[in-house]
Amino acid sequence: MNKNQTEKRAWRRLGAMVLALVVAGQALACSPLPGIGGSPAIAAAEEQQSVVSTWMWNPYVIADKGNTLRQLTEKGVNRLYLFIDPDFSATYYKEFISEAHARGIKVHALNGAPGWVLPEHNDKMYDFIYWVKQYNVGARAEEQFDGIHLDVEPYVMPQWKQQSDAMIGLWTDTVSGFVQEVKSDTDLTVGIDMPVWLETYRVRDGYGGMTTLSDRLMRMVEQVTLMAYIDNAKDIIDSVQNELAEADRAGVPVLIAVDTVDSGEPGGSFHAKGTASMSAELGKVHEAFAGHASYKGTAVHEWDSWLQIGR
Repeated sequence: MNKNQTEKRAWRRLGAMVLALVVAGQALACSPLPGIGGSPAIAAAEEQQSVVSTWMWNPYVIADKGNTLRQLTEKGVNRLYLFIDPDFSATYYKEFISEAHARGIKVHALNGAPGWVLPEHNDKMYDFIYWVKQYNVGARAEEQFDGIHLDVEPYVMPQWKQQSDAMIGLWTDTVSGFVQEVKSDTDLTVGIDMPVWLETYRVRDGYGGMTTLSDRLMRMVEQVTLMAYIDNAKDIIDSVQNELAEADRAGVPVLIAVDTVDSGEPGGSFHAKGTASMSAELGKVHEAFAGHASYKGTAVHEWDSWLQIGR
């Protein structure tokens, strides 16, 4: 589920309040998701593990790093997409990332908004990239981000229905520019979020032929998180079959993501079903795709909502 700029600004205004609540304690227990044990597997490389990831759109909780890292470990998270607020002290990022790495959790810088695909807003994406680059230059190795993750979803904008071809072109240009700028002078792992229906669009493949939009975007990046925001394994599995096959051919690692936000869409979230149901359904997904070379694990959107759903 996309977080627009208004929501992100709201996090900044409410940061102190949220931090106070976290410090007071949100110690909700749950079983780790499939493939990850309750304790961090520090010795194993992430590539050898089944990844469990989550989006942390509210970075203020990392100021209470002990409690937050304990909760992440309890839930088996070993990759974190952490939102970048340039106004939040880099010291908090450094301290948190250092301890996250000690627990075997990789941390990827996160940002994005639908409008970033528009030429007049592209500078916001580049500002994000430059902030991460500058941060890593000024941080010790153990404090540095492992990757950079872009969440840009232009299909939620009215222009998508009005001018879909033009918007698709802007989207692919944006992702291409993102990758080129990141990779120009860093070895950060580049990832993006994608919905599970992009195979319905045909686009140029960049080599004189045609392909699906999902395949085109996948081949630009190093990691993809597929947003399969559905509350049952059967439909999740059906929804990502085409993308998993494309990812297998492209050699691009993929995570399959579910939602815990109360989206109001019937069957779109585990908000009402709870953690046990989500873990059981993701276990089925994990079993179904374990044979795919591209399948690397699961992701849960998003951290604050995941903490709040019941067992």
